[in-house]
Amino acid sequence: MGTIFVAYGGEGRESVLTFAAERAREAGDDLYVYHLRELVDESIDVRGEVESTLDRTAPGVDAEVAVESADDEEAGPSTKGRLAEVAADPERDWTYVVMGDVERGAVERFVLPSMTEAVLETRAVPVLLVPV
Repeated sequence: MGTIFVAYGGEGRESVLTFAAERAREAGDDLYVYHLRELVDESIDVRGEVESTLDRTAPGVDAEVAVESADDEEAGPSTKGRLAEVAADPERDWTYVVMGDVERGAVERFVLPSMTEAVLETRAVPVLLVPV
C-alpha cells in the first residue's frame, strides 16, 4: 500500500481527485491531497470539497488534506516551485503524483509557467496527468 499525491486546485480539480480516488480504492492506496492557495483571500472550502468527492466516489479511502497559503510576495512562478518541492519531498515516498493537464494557448504557455511543468521537471516521482 502506498500514497498517491494529488495536486488539488484550479480548473477540473474535482475530476482529478475523482480519478485519483478511484485508483487509490482499486490499489488499496491512501491519498495525500495538496492544495496551495495562490490567492490569500481564496474562499473555496477545500476540505469540504475533498470529503464530499471521496464520499461519492471512493468511500473508505484514507486521505490526508494539506492546505497551504501563498504569501502575497510568493504569488506567481514561486507557487509553482512550492508545489514541485512538496511533490519531490525526499521524506515522502509517493506512489505517483496525479494532476490536471489543462490545455492552454501558445501565449499562455510562454508567459505563464504551469504547475504541471514544474512538477514534471523535478523528475523525482512519476506523474499521471488527467485531462481537464
